[in-house]
Amino acid sequence: MKKSRIIILAIAAALILGALAWIAQRFGIGNEEKKAAPVPEVQVAKVERKTINEKVIVYGSVVAQPGKTHSVGVAFETRVRHILVAPGQFVHENDPLTEIELSPGAQVQFQQAKNAAEAARKELKQTQDRFNLKLATNQDLSEAQLTALQRAGAGGDNRIHSDLSGVIAKVDAQDGQIVPAGGPLVEIVAENEIEVKLGVEPEDLSAAQEGAPITIVPLNDPTANNVEGTIRLVTRRIDPTTRLVDVYVSLPAGTKLLLDQYVRGEIQRTEKDALVVPRPAVLPNESREFEVFTVANNRAVKHTVKIGAENPREMQVMADDLHEGDPVVTVGNYELEDGMAVEIKK
Repeated sequence: MKKSRIIILAIAAALILGALAWIAQRFGIGNEEKKAAPVPEVQVAKVERKTINEKVIVYGSVVAQPGKTHSVGVAFETRVRHILVAPGQFVHENDPLTEIELSPGAQVQFQQAKNAAEAARKELKQTQDRFNLKLATNQDLSEAQLTALQRAGAGGDNRIHSDLSGVIAKVDAQDGQIVPAGGPLVEIVAENEIEVKLGVEPEDLSAAQEGAPITIVPLNDPTANNVEGTIRLVTRRIDPTTRLVDVYVSLPAGTKLLLDQYVRGEIQRTEKDALVVPRPAVLPNESREFEVFTVANNRAVKHTVKIGAENPREMQVMADDLHEGDPVVTVGNYELEDGMAVEIKK
């Protein structure tokens, strides 16, 4: 009985398997062929060796040349009556800057110098033949002291005058303030000692060469004209605050830029004999580097590159495994991986 039951079950299983096979064959179940993944189409351009031009844009402001601010002070203690100028004001030579009055100590100093000069003149006239050399020396000293005080504002109209034409960079005193001897009253920048200070990215320093021309564009002033300047100095340090390199630009005579005005600098950078690709061929990657793809034997080849000069249409690329004439992918490169099969679209 057991054997017969086993035979019957085997026959039933065979019939079921046969039926399932027929159904599968009839409806094509399990016979689908795996479809091959589509091959991406790409467009390519040739890597060229040529000259590429780039406009490097940098920013900065109008400043006084380092160490060229002229401080105006007095040689004696004084009290400020009135400040007659304001920061940013343009003054001409001999324009009044401040009104002052002598402190009691300075008044005594002025009177002593005046008396000494007068006494030396009288003594010189009376005994010139006998003490000519010595008395002449005494008179010269007294006259020099008196002249210095008078030039500083003592004994005159009590006004301090500018000895040059320029812009008031800073007012150091206030009305009513007591200023010690030698203390600054105002600071002046000579008109021909105003220049531009720019901050340049270290990787752009090849464009900022001393003596190179540069266009200065005033910002926030659509009526101002561009100024053609010359790079005077490229410093050899990175500013710890801005992480930029300071570059100073000389301006032509008669430039009317304002102190502390913000400006943009435009430097023309030229790289000769450079490997150049169309801009769309260059892709950033996750490592903050750049890469391009070329095609070899219908396969994508990835190249990690460094970027040089660039403009809206082209970029200079640098890589040991990239050569002139290589077909570089310009369309369809975002989907590519190294070694992927590709088809070049004609």
